Formats: sequence, structure tokens, C-alpha cells
Amino acid sequence: MYFVFPISRKRSESVTAIRPRRTIPLAGFAAAAALLAMPAAARAADCAGLAQRLALPHARIVLATEVAGGAFQDDTRLPDGEVKVYRSLPAFCRVRGVSSPSADSEIEFEVWLPVSGWTHRLHMVGNGGYSSNLYYAEMAQRLRAGDVAVATNTGHRGKDLSFGIGHPQKIADFAHRAVHGSAVAAKAVTAAYYGHPARYAYFSGCSTGGYQALMEAQRYPDDFDGIIAGAPGNNRSALNMAFLWNYQANHRRGDDQHPLLDAGDLKLINHAVVARCDPLDGVTDGVINDPRICRFDVGELQCAKDQAKGCLSPEQVTAARRIYAGPRDARTGAVIYPGYPFGTEGVMASADDEHPGWTGYWANPDKPDEPQRVDFFRYWVFADPQWNWWSFDWGRDVDTVRARMASTFDASSPDLRRFAARHGKLIMFMGWQDPVGAPPEAIRYARAVRAATPGADALLRLYMVPGMAHCAGGPGATNFSSATRDSVPPVSDAAHDMAVALEDWVEKGAAPRALIATHYAGEKGERRVAFQRPLCPYPQVARYRGGPQAEATSFVCAAPKPVRKG
Repeated sequence: MYFVFPISRKRSESVTAIRPRRTIPLAGFAAAAALLAMPAAARAADCAGLAQRLALPHARIVLATEVAGGAFQDDTRLPDGEVKVYRSLPAFCRVRGVSSPSADSEIEFEVWLPVSGWTHRLHMVGNGGYSSNLYYAEMAQRLRAGDVAVATNTGHRGKDLSFGIGHPQKIADFAHRAVHGSAVAAKAVTAAYYGHPARYAYFSGCSTGGYQALMEAQRYPDDFDGIIAGAPGNNRSALNMAFLWNYQANHRRGDDQHPLLDAGDLKLINHAVVARCDPLDGVTDGVINDPRICRFDVGELQCAKDQAKGCLSPEQVTAARRIYAGPRDARTGAVIYPGYPFGTEGVMASADDEHPGWTGYWANPDKPDEPQRVDFFRYWVFADPQWNWWSFDWGRDVDTVRARMASTFDASSPDLRRFAARHGKLIMFMGWQDPVGAPPEAIRYARAVRAATPGADALLRLYMVPGMAHCAGGPGATNFSSATRDSVPPVSDAAHDMAVALEDWVEKGAAPRALIATHYAGEKGERRVAFQRPLCPYPQVARYRGGPQAEATSFVCAAPKPVRKG
């Protein structure tokens, strides 16, 4: 059964073409169907009434209130007591709900619906880490653009992994059900409030948000028309094993008190790498354009006889080499997860970055004598609070992790045929200097999708971002998306803004090509353009062709130089 709705559209940029109205299946809106007989004015204006009159499958509304335009104060406090205020917002209907797909589920979600000026788009934003915080800043950005904004707490509260202890259903909620259930509920709320469904549905996120994005494309291809997946860490079980590998690589076995490399050593390595590899693209700007063509051996920094400063000991050189190589299966030597490329060692995401480069994830910053994400192994894999990370067997236990976690926890399936069949569009991006998820893993996944999904060129674009740390920041041109955190471009159009480029791809069939990415200069929060670069669709890279080095037009997207082996 289908309903057909006429569509109007509004957005700040000029629109040269609007696709004809389309049929929208009733599935997903069954809970709102009875509301279609209500007077249109009541449906579009009565926010508070949603809580009383809207029944949702496996979900309930706990708050529905209209918020006046202007400033919105976050009603959750940060650990330091700070209260965030989001300004310049239009008036909106704020709906908070709880979804319970299982008896052990309590998935909180919010839907912000603009009172006027709706673009007929719904746009859900993702999360970060294992935190339950909703990204109100990104919801505010989507609301300012005229979209219905949606977010979820992923089914738990807090930022550690304790929520999964003895609660496999909550792990499933975090892994994939929270986003799906929240999206279904948000679509029903939207249809009830406006009198018809959203014309288009989008999802965008980075880090865990990127992981959620790929989960959606793989498991729930009907939820969204367009998806942005940044720095996804989708091979998540293997990523947690990589954190453990890096911790062990940086310590003598059994010694948790004395790391071999520290932040100063990483700064030393990073400076040497940048000095060697930065000029390879013809421009010396502090940015490694393509680390794959960089030829550097950390052994060059090994201390000479009687040298004590500005160098590395043989043991430190070995530690760095192990991290560059990445975890291997002790039985076969097979790659478990890619190693980190040159340039990730001590990259500063910002001038006040307290945990640059590898220091943020090779150990728990709050407990530096234990590996990052150790509770994944303690509680989720081995169900043993006393589990010792030095006991991990890089053969047998690799199999155990995969057997117990991968089917629920990983978003690694390259088969996107169902998403492609409904003409879904997926944009991935990854920073070449990302010290969290290894950049080569994004390339590996994109290649796998192209091999497993016919017509993948009509479905997928990957952008590898030179000089970008995790999701944003770093020495490169890293501002190119109004839909992911800390990456706001100077202009919101299809040439500068990945979110608008995705909309044009979905709604007008205009596939994205090179984007213009920006690096800002000045004090924190100042947005003075320092330089711009073309952000090229993989496998192309930006190549300098002459002219002012600060201008994107001085570069052209071209095939990469051959990667030399050895």
C-alpha cells in the first residue's frame, strides 16, 4: 500500500530542479496512519498533543514541547558542570522518546521539528565513542538548515562499556538497533506532526557515528536515502584488538608502569616523518598528501653511540615498527587490522590537544597503566573482571573475539546490494593522519564494497583527507561538512559542503566529485581561511600544478603516484 504526497522544498541555496513527487511505502509509518484524517492545521501546529495521541510500535513519547526560536540550553550537564547553549535556532517542536525493542532495552531519542520552513528532509546524526551524549550541536546545525533533526543515546547512559556487562541486548542496541528504532520512530513523529512523511531521510556521523552509518547501510537499507560515514571504525572488534596490540607494543611484557615511547618521542618521530614526506606533493605546507608514497624508516632515528637526546633506543624503534605494522595473527602472520601510516604518530588535532596522535588510544588516558577499551575484553568477550591483557593469545583469542562479537558488533559486510537497489547513496571519508581507526581500513572496506556490490560507482564515494586527524582537525584542510562535528565549511553549497553534495546526489542525481576543503587560521573559534585544497574522490589525490599555494584551483585531482615497495 502506498500514499502519494506532493512535495515542496526550501533551502537557503537556489534550487534549479526538483524531482517529481514519489510514492512512499506505508511501512514504517503505520503508527501515524490514523492521524492522516485529522485537520492539517492541527497536525502541523500541535506539538504537545503528540505525546497523547501518537502510538509508536515498541516506543513511547515522554516529552513533546514547543521551543521558542533563539537560544536552547542543554538540559544535561557535562562532567565539569558546564552547561551548553545553542543559539540562532528557529522555533521547533522538541520530542523525546524511548524505544524498547527488547525487554532489556531503553533507547532514548530526540526529534527536533522546525515549526516553519521545513525542507521535507529528516536528518539523523551519529554518536562518538561509547558515549550516550546526543550531539545537540549537530542537531542544532541540521535544524538551522531546516531539516528535522534526530539523535539517540544508543540505549545506555555514560561513556564506558559497563552497560554491556551481562546485557547482550544492550550491546545489540548500541551496535545497531538504537539508530534503526530511533529512525523509525522519528519518521512516524514527523509524519504525525506535518501530516505527511519526510521526502528524504539522511544519516551522518563520524567515528562511532561513521560506524553507525555503515551499520545502517548494511542492516537497515530502507532507513535512509543518503549516508555520510566518517572515520567509521566499522571493523570494531579488530580495532579494539589493535588498541591492545599497540599497548603491548609500547611496554615490556608485564610492565604496565613504564611505556617505551612517550608523547615527546612521538613528536620527534612525527617531525622527522613530516620533514621527509611533506614535500613529495610539490608543496611544503606541513601536510603529508599521500603517506603511501612516503619512504621513511624509524630506524633512522636510532641513537648513535654515546647519543642520549633527540633519538630513540633500539627498543623504542622496535615498538614504533610494531605499531606501524599493526596486529598480526601469531599462527599465520595474517593482518588482523592495518597498522597506522606515517604522519599519525603525534599529529595535533588542535593547538590544545592533550592526547596527540597515538597517545590517545594506545592506553586509557584516564588509566594509563591499562589498554584503551580493555573493558571490551574483560566484560564483553571473556566475562571476567580479573582478565589480564598480558594473557591475550594472538592466535586462539583472536578467534574467540571474532566468534563472540563480530556478528553483532562489527559493521564489516561489503554487500550493499539492498541499499544500492533502492538507489541509496553513501559517502565515506577518513583522515590520512587519523590515529584512532587506521586509515587503510577505510580503503580496504571501500574496495570490498566495490567487489561485492554491482554498480558500486553509483552508490559509493570515498574521500581520504590529507592532514586530518580523527574526524576533524589537524594540519590539513579539514573543514568540508556541516553535518559532522568540528568541520563547518565557509560556504554551505555542493562545492564546499559534503552534506549538500550528498543531498544533490540523492535528490538531483548529481554525483559528487572533488570538494573544496578549508583550513582556518586565527584564534580558537576564528574562521579565517588560511588555505584550501581539493578533496578528491578516492583513488585520486590532489596534485599541485602551479599558482598560489593557498588556493584550491592551484591543485588538480589526478591518479596517485605508484606506491613503491620495500
